[in-house]
Formats: sequence, structure tokens, C-alpha cells
Amino acid sequence: MKKRVVMFVVVFLFLAGIPGVSRAAVTEEMVRRAWNEVVKTAEMKPLPLSIENNTIPNAWVTNGKSVTVTTGLMNLLEREEEIFGVLSHEAGHAKLNHYASAVTSSVGIGVAGILLDKVIGGSIVGDLAVNVGSNLASAGFSREKEVEADDFAVDLAFKGGKDPTGIYTALERLAYYGGKLQPSGFNSHPPDDRRLLHVKNRIHSRDPNIKITETPKPKQTKEK
Repeated sequence: MKKRVVMFVVVFLFLAGIPGVSRAAVTEEMVRRAWNEVVKTAEMKPLPLSIENNTIPNAWVTNGKSVTVTTGLMNLLEREEEIFGVLSHEAGHAKLNHYASAVTSSVGIGVAGILLDKVIGGSIVGDLAVNVGSNLASAGFSREKEVEADDFAVDLAFKGGKDPTGIYTALERLAYYGGKLQPSGFNSHPPDDRRLLHVKNRIHSRDPNIKITETPKPKQTKEK
């Protein structure tokens, strides 16, 4: 009996050490625990948290009233500090009232479009100009809010005594993700070098001695 138990433990440890057989992943318990800590630290009204069975890694706030995390994101992340960072980012959108700001911005763009249409006379060129202008304005506004939410996540980690590098490595993992991203939510603007550098600088502005361990890029599989 003892030999069987020992053999089972050995086999389990061996399989756990093989890449691809076992990997660290964020559990539902970790997500809910992290969210409770985020809400408490941010001193905000608790919002319902739901987990969506979706392979695409994402997280988002709906109308500033609820938070959703996909199972794809849970499988992509590897540390509880990372899901804390992601949820802090989403809490930032809610706490900073970005939803209301987005609605106001959209209304403003719509009114501007109507005025421009009247001036130009409703021509095809005028319609094209309005559409292009609206898209650029929306993209710029959204990116600004994403950066604000990143800053909020970093600052909240310091406030709660958490590892502030979680949001950075979470963004790195998302940047390395090879699948097709959804056009909204945490990955609405896939992380680029500038965004990652901004987060890194934000962390070091709070504590220059913090070491940020870069997430290694996954090896590209060669096509046969």
C-alpha cells in the first residue's frame, strides 16, 4: 500500500513538472477573493462579479454596475497579484465614473457630427469626415481612460500593500496572447510598449527599488 502511495506521489510530481501537462492558473476562488480585496481597498460599493465561460482572455465593467472575467483570462494569468491588478483596473473605470464620461463623450461626438453635416450639406464627403472624426475621437478618449485605469490599479496595489507588478505582468501576458481579441473590455487596446513603459514608470515613481520581473515570451511553434 505504501509503495503505491509513494509511486502515485512520484508520478504526480513528475507530470506536474512537464510543460504543457500542468500550468499555473487563476482559480475562481482567487478571482472572488481578489475582487473583495479590491472593493475594500478602493472603498467602493461592491459590484456583482460574474465569470464567463469564454476562451478569449478579457475582463470588463458593464455600465459601471457589474464586473465580468472570462475563463480565458483566468487561464492566461498565473499569479493572484495579476488578477488583483486586472480587477483594480476595472474598479478604476467604475470608481472614476468612466462610463458616464463615455456616454457624455459619445453624445458630444454625435452633436458635432450633426453640425458638421449641416455645414457641409450632407454630402458623401461630409459623412465620411464625420465617421472618421468620430472614430478617431472615440479611440483617443478610450485610450486615455485605459491609462487612467492602469494608474488606478498601480496606486491601489500600493494602498492595499499588494504587489504592484501584477498589472504589469498581466498586461505583458495579454500582449503575448496569440488569439483574436475582443474589441472591448480589458483588452480593448492590446498592450503596447508605451503602455507597458507607462505602467513600469508609474510603479517606479512610487517605489524605485521595486524589481519587475519580465514575463518571458512564449516560444513560437514552427510550422511544419
